[in-house]
Amino acid sequence: MAKSKGLADAIWGLPWIAKLLLAIFLDVVYGICRFVDGIMEKSILKIILGFLWIFYGLGIGWVIDIICVALNIRPFFF
Repeated sequence: MAKSKGLADAIWGLPWIAKLLLAIFLDVVYGICRFVDGIMEKSILKIILGFLWIFYGLGIGWVIDIICVALNIRPFFF
């Protein structure tokens, strides 16, 4: 059985509308989720991008998250 990632699995497993509302109103949750996902996978790139997404991705990252959630895709780097 695959190792559970806890927070990351919980966020990615939410219904579509819940993920969309999170992306619109609390985009920092996706940054934290990416950061935790990177730690669990031991991927330096994901850790750095997740950390940067929390603080600097709130502008363009917010729009990217809304589009990706609405189209039910994940960005190529996550």
